[in-house]
Amino acid sequence: MKTNTSSSSTSRKGIHIEDALSILSDRAKGGGDNISSGSNSIPDELKAMGQQLDITGQMDFAKINCSCSLKGETRESATEAPDNNLEDDRHKAMKEARIKRTAEIQGKIDSMTISEALGTIFQAQQERVATYKTFEKGLTTILKSGNMTNYPVLCAKITASFSVLSDTINAVKSSMINHRKRNDIGQIITQLQRHESEKLNLTAAWHLERLRLNNSTSVVSSEKLDDKTVRLLRQGVASLEGEISRSAELINDTIDELRCIMAEEMG
Repeated sequence: MKTNTSSSSTSRKGIHIEDALSILSDRAKGGGDNISSGSNSIPDELKAMGQQLDITGQMDFAKINCSCSLKGETRESATEAPDNNLEDDRHKAMKEARIKRTAEIQGKIDSMTISEALGTIFQAQQERVATYKTFEKGLTTILKSGNMTNYPVLCAKITASFSVLSDTINAVKSSMINHRKRNDIGQIITQLQRHESEKLNLTAAWHLERLRLNNSTSVVSSEKLDDKTVRLLRQGVASLEGEISRSAELINDTIDELRCIMAEEMG
């Protein structure tokens, strides 16, 4: 395990949630982490949501790939592929539902005043903060239990929540640019979404490093790391915490700009 390389890489750029899941899944299959034999299944409706939340409104409808072996199943039954036609129909239905939801949101946003539309962004940001708290609470539970196979399920649920919030904010941006010709506001919203995307990637990297650190110091872990590697992991965790804090500051600064615009509109 080349921990020093991965720590420096994730500290600089963060990591997409789907990449973090891929690493965890590969380590689970190789027996490198403390994985419970009874892995949790992921609901079908969440499989279609994908793991990478694209803040600009384009979400990949990719499956979550966590092919950990299940207790009491043969290799063939555990890896048996689902019916392709059924999966395609399910993914198509999810896409159509999202398109319909987006159109409904857009219609409501277009009927609002600029102040009301900006107020929708502030509400969505509050819900984003609450979603991050749920994300952190879920990770804490996983770290205590040592069952990392729960992490893909947690990510899928969190991604679904972020998807709705992102669609709402993107509807406000679209309304500002296309319906109201306020490109100035649209540009600020674009900055907000970019900062949020960076924060999410950094959070995924932070989670991954904490999971690795937790496993390396676990009494029952099959993978014991030397003191230097553990120290590098701790440094990586601390570095990512700092980057997340800086990202949050950029988000708050952008929100303040939007609040100033809202005050001008109301004045």
